[in-house]
Amino acid sequence: MSDALPAAIPATLLPAWLEQSSDLLVLTDRAGHVVWANARFLAATGLNAGPKSTLHSLAPADAAGVAMRAALTAALESGTLAETEFELRGVTGGTLFVRARAVAASAQILWTLQDVTATRELADWAQRQTELLDMAQEFGRLGIWEREIPSGRGHWDRHVFNFWGLDPREGTPSYEHAIQHIHPDDRDPTSYAASTLAAGHYAQRYRVLRPDGTTRWIHSQWEVKNSTQGQPDRAIGIMVDDTVVYNSARALGEANAQLELAVELGRITIWRHDLKAQRLHYSDRGFSLLDIPKRADGMPVGELLSHIHPDDVSMVLASADRALVSDGPTDMEARYRRADGSWRYLLTRSVVQRDAAGAPLAFIGVALDVTEHREALAALRQASERAVLITRHAGIGTWEADFQGAPECWDEQMFHLRGLPASNRVPDREERMALVHPDDLPLVLDTRDGSVEANLPEAYEFRVRLPDGAYRWLASRSVVVRDGAGIPLRRVGVNWDITESKNAEIARRQAELAEREIQAKSQFLSRMSHELRTPLNAVLGFTQLLQIEASQAAASSQVAKLGHIRSAGEHLLSLINDVLDLSSLESGELKLQLQPVDMATLVAQSVPLVESLAAQHEVTIRTRAVEGIALADPKRVRQVLFNLFSNAIKYNRRGGQVLIESRIEGPRVVLTVRDTGRGLAPDQVAHLFEPFNRLGVESEGIEGTGIGLTIVKALVEGMGGTVAVSSRRGQGTVFEVALPLATGDLATVPVAPAPEPIVTSTDRCERTGQLLYIEDNAVNVMLVEELVKNLTGLQIASEPTGAAGVARARTLRPDVILVDLQLPDFDGFEVLRRLRALPETATTPCIALSANAMPEDIRRGIEAGFSEYWTKPIDFKVFLSSLEKLFPAAAA
Repeated sequence: MSDALPAAIPATLLPAWLEQSSDLLVLTDRAGHVVWANARFLAATGLNAGPKSTLHSLAPADAAGVAMRAALTAALESGTLAETEFELRGVTGGTLFVRARAVAASAQILWTLQDVTATRELADWAQRQTELLDMAQEFGRLGIWEREIPSGRGHWDRHVFNFWGLDPREGTPSYEHAIQHIHPDDRDPTSYAASTLAAGHYAQRYRVLRPDGTTRWIHSQWEVKNSTQGQPDRAIGIMVDDTVVYNSARALGEANAQLELAVELGRITIWRHDLKAQRLHYSDRGFSLLDIPKRADGMPVGELLSHIHPDDVSMVLASADRALVSDGPTDMEARYRRADGSWRYLLTRSVVQRDAAGAPLAFIGVALDVTEHREALAALRQASERAVLITRHAGIGTWEADFQGAPECWDEQMFHLRGLPASNRVPDREERMALVHPDDLPLVLDTRDGSVEANLPEAYEFRVRLPDGAYRWLASRSVVVRDGAGIPLRRVGVNWDITESKNAEIARRQAELAEREIQAKSQFLSRMSHELRTPLNAVLGFTQLLQIEASQAAASSQVAKLGHIRSAGEHLLSLINDVLDLSSLESGELKLQLQPVDMATLVAQSVPLVESLAAQHEVTIRTRAVEGIALADPKRVRQVLFNLFSNAIKYNRRGGQVLIESRIEGPRVVLTVRDTGRGLAPDQVAHLFEPFNRLGVESEGIEGTGIGLTIVKALVEGMGGTVAVSSRRGQGTVFEVALPLATGDLATVPVAPAPEPIVTSTDRCERTGQLLYIEDNAVNVMLVEELVKNLTGLQIASEPTGAAGVARARTLRPDVILVDLQLPDFDGFEVLRRLRALPETATTPCIALSANAMPEDIRRGIEAGFSEYWTKPIDFKVFLSSLEKLFPAAAA
C-alpha cells in the first residue's frame, strides 16, 4: 500500500478518518513521547500528547510491565514492532489488554493498539465456566454422551469413559460394542434402538461391568432430536453414576444417607418426600435454589407443583408413578420457577424408601441445577451446527494442526478442494507441496520456517493442481490457538475456492485495459482525422475552385495539373476515411442500418463509379444476371462493391475483364466479382484480409491503402454475411460476398443514388438568404464564402470566436448558422447552447461544419441538437445541394 494519501481523499479529511478507527492510534517520537493520539487512545489511557507523556508510563508495575518496557524500547530503536500483546494501565486504573503493532514514519513511529480486553475477559469467563461445569460433573458423577442417527457414530466425554472403565484413546465405542459391557440382566438392545425412531425423552438404568471386575450403577437419560427434515438425526444424553447414591440409600438409614449424600454430592440438593404427610423436605440449598424461605416443617406437595413448568408437570407425576413400582433410582429433568419468574432446569434422582413389608414410605433423592450446563451445551451445539452448515454450503474446508505432534486434521471439504477422495489420512507435507503451483510455493504455510510458532494469523492465496492437471485458486486463513500462559497449542485454519473471483478479476482488468486502449486509439484517430482534414479541406476545396476557373478559362494545362493535386488529395482523404472506418468497426462504433436492398440496383449504381478507373487500366467490366433482395445496409454494401470492383481493376492485366453476377443460394444472396488478373498464391490468400498488408505490391506503383479488403470483410460480417475468395496464379481471383436474403413481407427500400460528379451551379434563379459562419480558420472561411457565391442572392458573414458569433447572431438574425466545433474560446456545443438560450436564435437552424468525422462525433453533434452535421473536407455537391434545399430559388 502506498504511503501517499490518494488524490481523491482531501488531506483535511484524514484526521476525521483516523478518529473513526476502532483501534487506539498514537504517534510518538523515537524516545516514546506521545506526539499525537486519536480520541479512542485518550479515552482508554488518559494519556495526552506532550513531552512528559510516554508510552512507558502505561506499563504496569509488575513483571509484565518490565517486559513491556523492554519491548517498547526495542521497538523505538528498530522503528518497528510485530504484533505483540501488552497489558497496559487503563484510564481508570484497571487493566487494558491490547494487541500492538508499530511502524516507523520518518523520525516518528506510528503505533496501532487493538483493544482485546473484552476478548480476554470473555475467554477467561469461558474457561471458568468450563472448569465449573467439569467440577459439577466430577462431583455429581455426571457424564455427557451423543450419538448420530442412523450412523451410530458417538462421542463420550471423559467422565463417561471413567464410568465404564474404558480408555478414551481407543475412541468412543459403537453401541454394539458398548452394550457388551452391560450386565446381562440389564441388557436390552431394543431400548435405545426403539428410541431412535421418534424424537422425545428416554431413560434407561443398567449396571456396567468394568474391565477391572467392578460394577457401576448407571442411569442414562437422553433426548432424540429431529433434523430440519423432521427425521431423527441425533441423540444427546446424560449418564449418571449413582452407584454410591443407590448403595448408600439402601444400606444406610435416613439421617446417615442424607449426610452421606451431602458429603458426596457437595452442591447437590438433598430432598425427601414424605408420602404420608405429602410434604417435601429440602436441604438448605434446595430452598435457596427455588428462592423461597426455608421451612422447618417442609413444603406441601401442591405448592411445589405450582413451581413446576406447566409443560413438565405430567412428566414429574409420571416419574413418581414409575418410581413407586421400581426398586431402582428414577431420574427426571424438569423446569422450576423461582420467585423472580426465571426458570431453572433441575436434574432429579430419587429412590423409594420402603418399610419392612415393602410399602413405600417416602421418596429420597438429590437434585442438581443443570441450567448453565444445558444453556452452554445448547449454545455450543448451535454454534457448532451453524459453523458446519456455513462451511459446508459455502465450500469452506477446515483444518487443524497440533503443535504437540498429533496428526493434522482435515474435514471432508479440504480433500474436495484438491480433487482428492475423502480419507482419514491427511496428505503429509511432501504430498501437499506437490499439489501447489511452483510459483506459489514461497507463499504457503508449510514452506515457512517457524510459521507454526508465528503469532500473526496467516492469510494468503495459492494455486493447487487437481488430478486432471488443471489448477484452482484457494484462499487460506489461519490463526494460532494458545493456552492461558500464551503457549501455542495448535493452529486452526480454513481454505476456500476463489478461482471464479480470480478469473473475474483478471477478465475485468483485461477488459479495462482493452477499453482504455480502444478509447486512446479512438481519441488519437479522432484528433489525427481533425488535424488532417482541416488542411485537406483547403487543398481539395481551392483545387476544385481553381479547376472550375481553369475550365472556364480553357486553360487545359492548368486543369491537368490541378487534377493531379485533387487526385492526390482525394487519395489521402480516402486513406483517412478507410482508417476511421476500420477503427469504428473494431470498436463497435459503426452502426449498420439493415434493410431490404435490391442488389441489381446497387450494382448498377456502383459500376459507373469505377468506369474511369477501368478505362485507365484498359479493363472491361461486364455484368451478368444480378438478382436478389438482401437484408443489408445499402451505403455499406455500395462501399463493399466499390472496394471489390476497384481491386479487380487495379490488379488486373491490360485488356482483362471483370465479371459481376449474383445468385440466390438458399437463405443467402451471393454476389460474385471475378477478374482475369494475376491471381494470388495460397500463402497470399491466407493474409489477404490483414490490415495494411499489400502482399508485396507496394513497389509496383498501384494505389491502395492495404485496408480496403479488411473493411470489406468487417462490413460484410457485421451485416451477417461472409466473404470467400479463391485464386490461381496467372488465372485471376474470385470474390464471393454472401448476404442474408430478405424474407417475408419486407418491402424493398429504394436505394439512394450514388453520389454524382461535382457540377458547379449555373443557377441564376433569384433567391435570398443570410448565413452566419462561426469559424476561426481564415482559409476555411474563404472557401465557404467562395462556394456560397455560386448561389446568387445568398449573403454570408463570419466571426472567428464563439462569443463573437453568438453576439453577431443576436443582431444579424441569420437564416442559417454554420458552426465549427473547435473554437479558440469555447467549443461549438457551447455556442449551440447559448444560441438556443436566446429568444432571437432559439429556433434558428444550426449546422455543425467540422473536421471531427468519427461516428461518435457525428452522433454526439446530432444528439446535441444540430440540424445537420457536415464534415470537412467539404463535399461541394452535398454542400451546394443542401444550401439549395435550405434556400429554394424562385424562377427569374
